Amino acid sequence: MPNKIGVFCPTLNIYGGGEYVAIAIANTLAENNRHVILFSSNKINPQDIKKYFGETLHPNIETLQQPTPFTPRGLIDFYQTIIHSYIAKSKCTAFIDAFSNCVFPWTEVTYIHYPYLNNHTFNKTFPYLNHPRLSQAATLPQVILEKNLVNYKKHLVLANSHYTAKEIQKYSSKTAEVLYPPFPSTITNKNTTPTKKNQTNLVVTVSRLDGNKQLERIPQIAAQTNPNIHFAIIGRLYNQTTLNQLQNLTKKLDLTSRVHFYPNAPAEQKIELLKKAKIYLHTMIAEHFGISIVEAMAVGCLPIVHDSGGMREFVPAQYRYQTIAEAATKINNEINNWTNQKAEEVRALTEKFSFTSFSTQFMELYTKHYN
Repeated sequence: MPNKIGVFCPTLNIYGGGEYVAIAIANTLAENNRHVILFSSNKINPQDIKKYFGETLHPNIETLQQPTPFTPRGLIDFYQTIIHSYIAKSKCTAFIDAFSNCVFPWTEVTYIHYPYLNNHTFNKTFPYLNHPRLSQAATLPQVILEKNLVNYKKHLVLANSHYTAKEIQKYSSKTAEVLYPPFPSTITNKNTTPTKKNQTNLVVTVSRLDGNKQLERIPQIAAQTNPNIHFAIIGRLYNQTTLNQLQNLTKKLDLTSRVHFYPNAPAEQKIELLKKAKIYLHTMIAEHFGISIVEAMAVGCLPIVHDSGGMREFVPAQYRYQTIAEAATKINNEINNWTNQKAEEVRALTEKFSFTSFSTQFMELYTKHYN
């Protein structure tokens, strides 16, 4: 079999930060003259990838669809994922898992956004279950496999932040290399330098519209900010119920003139809104990294984020909050005191998260382990 490197990410049709990491890995390898196969549960549409990420899929990448009966997210598809990754591996000489957050024996490289094995869900010793439930108990064979039979030294395990790497170490006593995810190069290549005259009192949030993102905090925060401040919620529509609940809460708080929704907005519209905004608001607590925050900082938005998780590694302390009231206060203050200098300061912090930096570091790590 010719040397083929598989990149596994069943959810490429969702277009979130984790999915972009898979595309960045595939593009990096293809640009370095590797034969790459990109695996997804849905047919991969390069035009959609270009539309939502603003990034082109390398033309030499081979794509393969692995249709799945269950939506490839959550515990219900746990064994479906195992089976499909094993089948995908059989078609490659090397296999990179950018989705499962587990280290399978047949993977050479695993990129972990947050470890499936962690102290919040599992105990360190057998029987391993913190709060036994049927769905959790069903994954016990995989827990036993990874905890006892997978030798991390024979795998390249990558973590998206030091926060995630510490969580891996805390539970598994195993070491992962930290490789921060990149943001799309198109974010900064189109005259994105902000100027004061173009800025508006706009606060932007970019997030997958899903129930676990704590987006209900946005209208709650907006209700405590000055009436001249507007909010834009942008993201791939993953859960219609979530969007309906957010819109209903916005109406209940009488904020429909100030809080606006942009489901499935293309990359160009997202960038235009970010360029107009002064503030980027992130609501999720203990976010493992948060590439959308970096994207916003790269165009001069001041980030207001929860003081937890991987965000502490790159967002200055003055922009972090603990409570909804504190977030509203910081937004009011930073809207009034936004300057080009502050924008340039946060832009400078994002240089280490560029695609070029990610690509260079990934190839260094990959060739070190699999030259």
